[in-house]
Amino acid sequence: MWNDSLSTIKSKLSKQENEAFDNIVLFDSVQLANSGLEDDDGFQIFTPRFIVKDMVESVGKRDILDFNKTVLEPTSGDGAFTVYILLERLKSVYKKDKGNFEINSLKSLSTIYSIEMDKTLIVKQRNNIFTALHSFINDNKINVSNEYFDLAKCIISTNFIWGMFNSDHPISMLLTEVVYKMPEAEKGKLKTLQFPVWDINNKSIDFHMEDAEIDA
Repeated sequence: MWNDSLSTIKSKLSKQENEAFDNIVLFDSVQLANSGLEDDDGFQIFTPRFIVKDMVESVGKRDILDFNKTVLEPTSGDGAFTVYILLERLKSVYKKDKGNFEINSLKSLSTIYSIEMDKTLIVKQRNNIFTALHSFINDNKINVSNEYFDLAKCIISTNFIWGMFNSDHPISMLLTEVVYKMPEAEKGKLKTLQFPVWDINNKSIDFHMEDAEIDA
């Protein structure tokens, strides 16, 4: 159904995004850390599932489930929040409109954004997101088009970003948080990050890049 769209999108992916696409693999199950891990900067803390659930519900389940609204997880680790939000959205769209699950599930994925500066964790998170999506579809015996999972990989490759925040180079007095893309930022090349905006309908899927300002 979306074969032409897939070819167009693939041609627009950057070298780094194509590498991310190729490195997305299916886990046996979602693999989220339950405890802290040592890293080069000291120690990383991972949010337990019950706290993720409580925090999402405190924000407001209605807003979270609305796939027309964007969600950004700025220090996303291996995907505790993004996996939870995606699965809640998938449950919602499947319950409300099984006939349009395919398009609404891609819309649900396309408005979730994630930034993580640890490359190992963002790679793991992409795989966790893909595994969660794949497992939900398999568990519910949902039929999807041949291009579906590759389109999902395209969205994951662009929306789940290896990047960093930096307040040392403000773009204005009010907007102090700037997002930079890795690996350029590691080399001191501080280029402000752009985010993909997806246009998904029954006939085509495409995206374009837009600048984003994050109000601290």
